[in-house]
Amino acid sequence: MMLELALRHRFRGFALDVEIATRGPVLGVFGASGSGKTTLLHAIAGLLRPDAARIAVRGREVARVPGGAWTPPERRRFALVDQDALLFPHLGVRANLAFAPGARARLASEEGLRTLDVLRIAPLLDRGVASLSGGERQRVALARALLAAPELLLLDEPTSALDAELARDVLGLLLQLKRQLGTAMVFVTHRAPELLALADDCVVLAGGRVAAHGTPVDVLRRPRALGVASLAGVDNLLRLTALRSDARAGTTLLDLGHGMALAAPLCDALPGAPVDVGFYAEDVLLCLEAPRGTSGRNALACEAETVEPLGRDVLVALRVGATRVLARVTPGAAEELGLVPGLALVAVVKTSAVHLLGEAAGRSGT
Repeated sequence: MMLELALRHRFRGFALDVEIATRGPVLGVFGASGSGKTTLLHAIAGLLRPDAARIAVRGREVARVPGGAWTPPERRRFALVDQDALLFPHLGVRANLAFAPGARARLASEEGLRTLDVLRIAPLLDRGVASLSGGERQRVALARALLAAPELLLLDEPTSALDAELARDVLGLLLQLKRQLGTAMVFVTHRAPELLALADDCVVLAGGRVAAHGTPVDVLRRPRALGVASLAGVDNLLRLTALRSDARAGTTLLDLGHGMALAAPLCDALPGAPVDVGFYAEDVLLCLEAPRGTSGRNALACEAETVEPLGRDVLVALRVGATRVLARVTPGAAEELGLVPGLALVAVVKTSAVHLLGEAAGRSGT
């Protein structure tokens, strides 16, 4: 195993209880504020001594309590980049970078120079910490951690204070470290695309416990819990009523109102029972008329209610029966379709894109 974690610690009003084993080098940690993400990082780093713990990296045990070894933080060869980008305020940027173990030699190496280049550190080298912006402090803290060549890199929202372009560059650098050096990381973020790009394993924390664990695609693109789906940014979270199930077709029909129904994956919900489902807006295909010869089981007559630009896309709110559904299309597609409020459309949604959530997921047998 790459990383083995078993941590239990009780605070007043909060308890951390996590057990994870990963095979890939990068563990992504996802969760709402207060779910225990930063506490988990601090426990791994050794800044918090849990009531009970076992921590091993590549089979090397660094902590086992009670009754076993406890490697102090300074001897763990772990580097923590905290959300607050903690730097020594009495030292300049150059001295902060040199403070990392072995950093003086690496600063002059090709690898070290590339790190400084990607993070755009050179213009900051002769400045004092007090003069740095939040994003600049984050970049210096990340550079210092990387220059230490750690066995395990602990990252708490490392791109949160960066603009979009620099965040992409930093993500590219972390991907390079993973691919070329196999650097092990625990990566806390609230940005699902970053986890999908970087992480091999993904864990979702809720109330100090593991709410979901698996590959990022399984956890974020195919969520099974309502809370996880919400955190992952699933656009359409619907509580519908079961109409009937068809075992041969492998579907359960859910009531959208006004005689419309959504074909979801088969579950054993009884007619009239509530069923929670979710699907992404990008999985809703819009057409001017019902397509022929499509594998999509749901071709739903609908009307555009609102059409709004959203970043590089266009977000369309649809009225499907008595239910509001969101779709996401490109500006080119919006122009080609002539999307305006009131336009009659057909929304196509593959049954496989509809995720059963909560109790329905547990009853699906998948």
